Amino acid sequence: MPSRPAGNGDPVQAGIYCRISLAAMGDTTKVDDQERICRELAARLGWGVVDVYQDHARSAWQPNRKRKQWDRMVADIEAGRINGIIVYHGDRLLRTHEDLLTLIRLARSRGIKLASPAGTRDLGSYDDQFILEIEASMAKRESANTSRRRKAQYDRWRTEGRVRPGGRGGRAFGFQTDGVTLVDAECDVIREMAGRVLRGESAGTIARDVSARGFRTPAGSEFTHATVRKMLARPRCAGLMPDGESRAAWEPVLDRETWERVRLALDARAEGFGHATNARRWLLSGIAACGLCSSPMSISPSKGRSRKEYENGYACTAPGCRRVYRSAPLLDAYVGRMTVNRLSHPLAPEAEAPAAPDSAAEWAALAREQAETQRLAASYSASAGRLSLLMARLDAIDARMAELREREAGGTLARLLEAYRGITWEQWLALPLEVRRALVSAHFRVTVLPASRRGPGFRTEDVRLEPASGGAGGSR
Repeated sequence: MPSRPAGNGDPVQAGIYCRISLAAMGDTTKVDDQERICRELAARLGWGVVDVYQDHARSAWQPNRKRKQWDRMVADIEAGRINGIIVYHGDRLLRTHEDLLTLIRLARSRGIKLASPAGTRDLGSYDDQFILEIEASMAKRESANTSRRRKAQYDRWRTEGRVRPGGRGGRAFGFQTDGVTLVDAECDVIREMAGRVLRGESAGTIARDVSARGFRTPAGSEFTHATVRKMLARPRCAGLMPDGESRAAWEPVLDRETWERVRLALDARAEGFGHATNARRWLLSGIAACGLCSSPMSISPSKGRSRKEYENGYACTAPGCRRVYRSAPLLDAYVGRMTVNRLSHPLAPEAEAPAAPDSAAEWAALAREQAETQRLAASYSASAGRLSLLMARLDAIDARMAELREREAGGTLARLLEAYRGITWEQWLALPLEVRRALVSAHFRVTVLPASRRGPGFRTEDVRLEPASGGAGGSR
């Protein structure tokens, strides 16, 4: 049950409120230090400390910013749990008149006191309320001045080709905290990632490999498919401002042509895979097809008479079929050997020529035009006739972008085959699984036929390898 309002002779049971402030606001005393100073003050005043309320990095003056611990403290005052507040400095507690009015309303019903190293205030006293209103006005003015100075600083930076530094972890990967100075070791990783994307590797495979080697994002997390894609697609990599056109103050990590080709390759790959999937763990899972129903085969454990798992195999799991099964290790080895033979054959046909160098530049221009056309089409001011023209233009842009995606897919395939032409079996085994799967798909359509006769053993006549459409395949 809520307690009655505290009187002058009642012991004060206080809550300590702490909030970190920005350097631009002046004092940046840490939250733990604020709590220590407030506890020392409570001991001198003879106040009990009931709870501590800490809002980390939460603005006290932005009207749309929620402070969960502030809200919890107000609820505890209303419930009669505390009748005093201790704060390191008044600007940690309130910077708007709305916050002050909330405390004054509670003071009338609950009788609360406010203390800081600068002095003690009685929120029920009109004289103290007047002083607090002046302090709140001064804090609000300082917040507005800080915001104006910060906006002016950002405008000045834009003219200098700089952007606001930071991000998760306080910086962008490849750059120091000033946002301009390059970190050489990390820039080498970005260039490696870009080269691997252009050779046909997936962002997920690259992310897992880079993370396994000990590299982390500035926030300390492992790289993921999403973080690699976002990082390589940002104009920052090409030494450009966020608009993708204006020259930035820092040196580019990738030249512009390479960066645009990487963006196109990532987009073309995303178009072919409409959603992210878990990484495959087997060479031919989803690639090999059933020779009876043509359904993709997936990995399945085989069981002997003892019902003990002893070997994984590729099985047709389509309803109504499920009659084709083949040992995964043996089929992987056979198809892998045939792929290596094709790559090492001196007369292996060349794949389609890579995309023209201007494809990436055209792609970037089309993407900008597409965004602007979509913005105009969404405008309420567009007339019906104008809207039909805009939609027709969007259709033309989409068609051309589809052509560029297809051309880039052919170029990526050519670069992939050229990069691994002439490899040995040992080198094949050392390749990432994603690369081996891409090389198999580039050469063959793999069909697993029903076993030609019963009994143990692997027979090559039960596997049909046909040239992949548009690729560099060859028959068995």
